[in-house]
Amino acid sequence: MGATTDSDALDEKVIDIVQPKFTNISVFYNDFYITDQGKSALISSIDARSVDECKISMYLQKYQNESWVTVKHWSSIESGTFCGIGETWYVLSGYQYRMVAYGYVYLNGKCIEKTQFTSKSIIY
Repeated sequence: MGATTDSDALDEKVIDIVQPKFTNISVFYNDFYITDQGKSALISSIDARSVDECKISMYLQKYQNESWVTVKHWSSIESGTFCGIGETWYVLSGYQYRMVAYGYVYLNGKCIEKTQFTSKSIIY
């Protein structure tokens, strides 16, 4: 074996980057926004493979007294490889808001993989 070159090292790094992060979770999609009228919209979905159940827990939080406080919580559990939630909630002005979502996938009643998403905060 010869000495490695910079291009060999670069190729190795590229291979590391494209490796899948999850075995069973294919996509964990999330979106969060607040309209000019104060209507927040939270969307979360999880798509997986080789599982028999998916779950999402989704939280709308506001920053108050130097900590994040949950305003509203939603969850959904679906049989199969897909689960999705789309919800709206009117928020009060003068606060900072964010969305936090957790995705779980199950096989034979056992959680085999989980993931989390935290949005950027929005000041309304």
